[in-house]
Amino acid sequence: MEKNNNIDHDKFQGSPRSYLDIHSHWRNQGIPTLTTLSGTPDANQALWCQWIKEAGRTTAIWSPTQSASLSISWLESLLAEPDLTHQFLQYLAEIQQCPTDRIYSGVMNKSSYELEIFQQQLTASISSHGRLLLHWFLAQIALSRKSVVGSAADLLQNIKLEDEQFLPHGILVFKEILPENILPGLLIEVIDVDLANSALAAKLMKTAEHLPGLPIALSIQPATLKAYFTNAPESRFKSMLKNGLIAVHPDKNTRNSLSAEINHVLCKYDAPALLIDEAHSLAHLAAEKQYDDSIFRSQAELFLFHILELVPDTRGVFKLNVKMPFSFGHQPMEIDLFAVTDQIAVEIDGYYHFQASENWRRDRRKDLILQMHNVLILRFLAEEVVSGLEEIIETIRHVLQFRREKIK
Repeated sequence: MEKNNNIDHDKFQGSPRSYLDIHSHWRNQGIPTLTTLSGTPDANQALWCQWIKEAGRTTAIWSPTQSASLSISWLESLLAEPDLTHQFLQYLAEIQQCPTDRIYSGVMNKSSYELEIFQQQLTASISSHGRLLLHWFLAQIALSRKSVVGSAADLLQNIKLEDEQFLPHGILVFKEILPENILPGLLIEVIDVDLANSALAAKLMKTAEHLPGLPIALSIQPATLKAYFTNAPESRFKSMLKNGLIAVHPDKNTRNSLSAEINHVLCKYDAPALLIDEAHSLAHLAAEKQYDDSIFRSQAELFLFHILELVPDTRGVFKLNVKMPFSFGHQPMEIDLFAVTDQIAVEIDGYYHFQASENWRRDRRKDLILQMHNVLILRFLAEEVVSGLEEIIETIRHVLQFRREKIK
């Protein structure tokens, strides 16, 4: 699904918090999103937990080094939710169209047989696993006046779900009888650099696709992410990580002075706080050599897109990370910024991108295919977004004008 990146900038404040809010905006639109937090584990976890708490949700935090599985960690987070019983009773009350108190009194202290009769009277259309989950909830409430009790492992066994099935199938079962906003998010610490070939990567993509509203983040140290972006072949998972990339700096108060070039553009177009923060973040990445060139390039793409949305002549013209209706290799070609009506593609390249001859040849093949489809291609270095922003804007303006006059 193609992202709709026409975002109300004034709605979001701060950076990298602003990127988390933007990702939430995408999820609310039903766009599958994996947030990629690139920083130290402590900094990543602190940022994610603070943000998700303020969003009114809980989260499961999991690392491969833990003894408990990801499924058990997520279930334990759900069972710790203090409002869980009330939310479940509300679900039953909506089905029966009666007050929650009546449902509660009808379930309390009932035998297993009576609970089965009660469940048969419900009109809900749910899966076989969902029916087992419903029965488990009813049994727990019948035995407890305070809250849902029981262990995550017992619950998993009761609903007859294998641990390996849980992502995404298990969470979808819970969505059948609980509102999605009560389901915990996921923060997964990634240690293994071979992300693309792991079973976890496929499960996370499926979870994001089937449950786009569920907040999912990967915590990855910059060196690990750099090795992955450098060595891994292009894939949908790699593309999702790049789209969801957020560089997390341990010192939140660190600010790099902006160049006169960027300051002039920001002042000229009365940039909102979000864009000013993005500019500082980009300047920080440009100065910090330990960050992967791919991270810098990805955030330069996003910053340029937001700048073009600010400039009157280019507002609403470009879309970000567009999949073209023709292939490049074995998958649809993807363009960094694309003007659909004017058929203009803008690609942002990293400095080290041209150091490998194969990268240079690959880009030439890509440019040739675009030219064959009558697409005009512009290429800029990510560094130029910092040092030559005005020239980039003017170049894009002139090309737009040329393209439109030629069409006339």
